Formats: sequence, C-alpha cells, structure tokens
Amino acid sequence: MGITDLLFGKKKVPAFSAGVFSINTTMHPFRIAAHKADYAQLDIVVTNKFEKELLTSITISVPKPLGFEQSTLSHQREIRAGMLAPGESKTVRVQIWGTARTDPGSYEIKIFAMSHYRDYSYVLNEVRKTVELRVA
Repeated sequence: MGITDLLFGKKKVPAFSAGVFSINTTMHPFRIAAHKADYAQLDIVVTNKFEKELLTSITISVPKPLGFEQSTLSHQREIRAGMLAPGESKTVRVQIWGTARTDPGSYEIKIFAMSHYRDYSYVLNEVRKTVELRVA
C-alpha cells in the first residue's frame, strides 16, 4: 500500500441501498366525489433512517384533474423540511382537490422524499412512494 493508494484509492462510503427515508401515508377520506369540488386530506410522515443528519425536501405530484387548491391549477408541490436528525420524523398535511372536471376513476399521487447536498439544488438520494386516490 503506497502513498498513491492512500490518496487516490477506494474509500468506504456509507451505503444508501437500504433506503434513507421511510414514508408513511394516511388519507381521509379514501375517495372523493366526481364532478364536484371536494378534497381529501393526505398526511405524510417522513422518517430519516440514515445515521447522519440530512437536508430533506418532500415533493408531491398529482395528475392533471386533481390539484392542491380548489382551482386545481398547481399539480406539484415541494415542501422543504430542513435538516432531519437520525431517527427524526417530519409530518406534512396536504389537501388534494377535485373539481367539476374530475372524472370518476383511480388517480396516482406520487410522493418523493429527497436528501440534498448543502442546499436544495443538489439531490443526493430520493425515495418514492405512490398512493391511489379514488374518485367516484
């Protein structure tokens, strides 16, 4: 083992393969009325399972017939959770709205929990979860 191995050799890095975050969701009610201004409340709990503190953000994406306010103009929302210590959890509550143009069916809501490097513009890792919302 020479000096070049010490400077340029492989170094052990913590493994992200086990998952950095755990995402738990609850939705109330399970379905909303079609062709009517109605909403469901989505509660998201993100827990840091990594051994170090992580800069965290949560992004929620809904399909076009749904939205985050009564007019359903925005279809994606980013929530900056800040630094999460190891084992710490952050709870986020979001309302998912349907309008008179929302047809009956099953819609996928995508949730991304991301860890960042130094600031929110660099993504280190992300965990994804998909939740279904029924419209009847």
